[in-house]
Amino acid sequence: LPPADWAPGGAALRPVRFEYNGWGKAEEGRPGSFTKLSRQACLKAWQQDEAALEAAQERAVELSQSLLAFLHAAHPAQPVAMVRLDFMLLRLGPGQARVIFGEFCEMGACCISWEEGPPTIWRAALDYALR
Repeated sequence: LPPADWAPGGAALRPVRFEYNGWGKAEEGRPGSFTKLSRQACLKAWQQDEAALEAAQERAVELSQSLLAFLHAAHPAQPVAMVRLDFMLLRLGPGQARVIFGEFCEMGACCISWEEGPPTIWRAALDYALR
């Protein structure tokens, strides 16, 4: 949960967790389902390019600040207790990646492979409700 007095433009909100997945089999020329990946599997697919993955994550965090500000502006009196931001990443070359925003996922969103996710999120929601 962000601090109760958080407002856009203040301290950057950092993710609690990063999850990774990749596209499954293509169907009719379009990506199919997705496959859950560990960080190590993601790095393997990116030719062990830790710098590109770190750069992509930092760019996603940077982009997320304006997306969170947008949500806050739309509902300043009722901010959400949890939001998952999905980004699509493409390794362009050594140390470089493209980052594209996909979607907002609010309360009840899938936690992918984060086993502690659901109880963590629901505790945060309860804490927020009791503020």
